[in-house]
Amino acid sequence: MKRPLRIAALALMLLGAASAQDVRSLGMGGLTLPGPAATGRNPAYAAYDARRFGGGGFTLPLGLVNLALRPSISPLYYFRDPSVFRNHFDLLAFYDQLTHLDEFVINPPASPREIVFHVSADGVTVTDGDGNPFDLNRFSAQTPPPSGSLPPPLLELNLPSGVPGLRLAVGAFLQSGGFGLTPDDALVRDLASGSLQPNTTYHLTATGTVKGGITSTLGYAAPLPALPGFDGRVYLGGQIQAFYGMLYVDTTVTGQTTTDGSGNPGPLGYVTDMFYVVPGNGQGYGAQLDFGVVLDYEAGSYGLGVKNLVGLQRWNGHRMLTDASGSVVSDTAQNVSEGGFRPSIFANAAYLQPLEGAAGDLLLGADLGYAPGAPSGHLGVEYRLAALRLRGGLGYEQGFKLGLGAGLEFSGLRTDLALTSHTAPFTGQVVYGVAASLGLAF
Repeated sequence: MKRPLRIAALALMLLGAASAQDVRSLGMGGLTLPGPAATGRNPAYAAYDARRFGGGGFTLPLGLVNLALRPSISPLYYFRDPSVFRNHFDLLAFYDQLTHLDEFVINPPASPREIVFHVSADGVTVTDGDGNPFDLNRFSAQTPPPSGSLPPPLLELNLPSGVPGLRLAVGAFLQSGGFGLTPDDALVRDLASGSLQPNTTYHLTATGTVKGGITSTLGYAAPLPALPGFDGRVYLGGQIQAFYGMLYVDTTVTGQTTTDGSGNPGPLGYVTDMFYVVPGNGQGYGAQLDFGVVLDYEAGSYGLGVKNLVGLQRWNGHRMLTDASGSVVSDTAQNVSEGGFRPSIFANAAYLQPLEGAAGDLLLGADLGYAPGAPSGHLGVEYRLAALRLRGGLGYEQGFKLGLGAGLEFSGLRTDLALTSHTAPFTGQVVYGVAASLGLAF
């Protein structure tokens, strides 16, 4: 395996433990409810009462079933049955399940085996190597690259501080984005016309970025003193989040083919431009300041968090270029820095409404998020009747996200089940999954 492919494969492997979202949240379309679970988006929630809207529970990593058993997803077949691995393993399906360990992916996406240009009397077509039409419009829908703000840690351990409101934590983060496939203008034009021009070079460019590292957090949150004549409560919080980066891969791969004098495409070669930081070869470091406020008033709660109010990221790595034959042209040290005022904003709200003339109550929630180039939003509802919980919601995260769920709370225990969906990278396919959790009812 050539060196660029080794680095790309390592990036995908290390990306594995993607964020396990609360199953209750998945059942409400990905909604983030007010509470301590939202501290990564709003540090003021560190002082918020976890019992206010409920939550909690250990999410069962159902995705491990697919990673262990499903031939198109499991890398274990490389050791168990190499022929099955070679014939069925799909890198995109593996990546999608690996980054959604909290759900069992029902219909994993399929990546194209290769890009093939067919020239016939009927015109020019592009297929995926298995004879299926290749939809460039769908594959060219790019996801935004990772923003300058650190994402909420995937894994985090809160350390006892002994001081009320003082928060100490260590964790790990992984961030990906910028995935897309873009044809050049000449290729778009000539495919639409049904014929390729003679002696012309066409380009098709794939991109993607992955970042990862460890974090340490120092924060403080507390409720403000009660105001005379005001029944609500206001919480303020802030934190400094520092990181040490161990993984950064920012890749652009350009496939190119040149037609002959009759307009027939030649062999497809690939040129790579990659900036990389991997363990033992470079590192990153930086810090950012986050701030949040929460208003709790009567039956509702309203929060606003600002991450990366000011921050700095610096990565010391290498930039590697390869030619169309796969040979390394250059591999030189390079530094990448970004910083300043590049905030990511998150607002959420929830309202608990008892139902008059009917048993139970209704929990309504909404959130809006904005990171540079990556807006998101969710609407969710939960109906509570004795021990039963029924949920539904719709969200947008680089594509629409549907959630349906149910749960039971009894004798201090809770169990939740959710049917969820998300949009796969590159293909834009809508992928469905099942998630479950067990835990204590708060």
